[in-house]
Amino acid sequence: MSHRSRPARLDDVARAAGVHVSTVSRVINSSGDVAVRPETRQRILDAARELQYRPNAIARGLKLAVTGTLGLLVPSLRNPVNSPIIRGAFDRAWERSFVVVLAEDDRESETAADAYARLVEERRIDGVLIQSARLGDSAHLGAFVTGLVPCVFMDRRHPGSGRNVSMRDGDAGRLACEHFLELGHRSLGHLAGPADLDTVVRRRDGFVGRARSAGIEPVVLAAGLSEEEGYRAMRALLERDPAPTAVYIANINQALGAAAAVRESGRRVPEELSLVCHDDDPVCAFLDAPLTAMRMPLEELGAAAVDALIEQIHGSRGRDVVIETAPELVLRRSTARAAR
Repeated sequence: MSHRSRPARLDDVARAAGVHVSTVSRVINSSGDVAVRPETRQRILDAARELQYRPNAIARGLKLAVTGTLGLLVPSLRNPVNSPIIRGAFDRAWERSFVVVLAEDDRESETAADAYARLVEERRIDGVLIQSARLGDSAHLGAFVTGLVPCVFMDRRHPGSGRNVSMRDGDAGRLACEHFLELGHRSLGHLAGPADLDTVVRRRDGFVGRARSAGIEPVVLAAGLSEEEGYRAMRALLERDPAPTAVYIANINQALGAAAAVRESGRRVPEELSLVCHDDDPVCAFLDAPLTAMRMPLEELGAAAVDALIEQIHGSRGRDVVIETAPELVLRRSTARAAR
């Protein structure tokens, strides 16, 4: 068995992929909109991965005036749903010869956002992926909103920026409502998130709009995206008379707290109360009862956001991207037909 005695070079990748070396260079070093057929691009990336090709960072930086580093601001490291988004971003960045530096934007200070903006201005990182935007949050986002710093708002959109990468959250809300309607539920509730979060607003609007089209006015309670807030909001919902027989919950953290409130109330799931959680996560299968949840293309979102940011870094104008992969309702055992 022969062993490679030197690191793989561009011409090694070109030979393995069956293309000219200039094509390899364009795919690996250029923006995502470079004119190369998708199947050729994938063949080159597969060859580079198999050969463990790594560009010369110094030469690449001198040629392209880039550092090869991206920043990623997430709203919470406790939210398990952020994990696949981060994984998708990290993997795609690595394929594109970038690395990602992660920071939590905890809202208690502007330290993380300000630090990333300064690092871009000082040419120490090339751009920032922002998952922590809030509606009307221009002051906190500073240079990112003005377009002075290459950035992409992913998951949570920043209206008017023209640099948003998002999923079909409104369709997810509609799908959850349709599931309840098919089961015969007419008394519907929704534990929504804060009104300044674009993602949960679109989920709420999709759910409420579909319910109203069926002649139903659902009960909507806004709550923070935490276990404690989910617990309090579910208690408030269940104290209503009449209480909803089916509830759509905005995120997995809320759902865990809401489940505790349901247990305390003595209600049986799904016989007396049907539940759907927006966020699918492996933990959903191990709850009592196993939780029906919405599966979203989270890794695809992270990857697409990296591609959109690298396009800006290489000189393209920002653009809005919507991931076309449809939400999928993962049926478990937390929903049932409405009691007659």
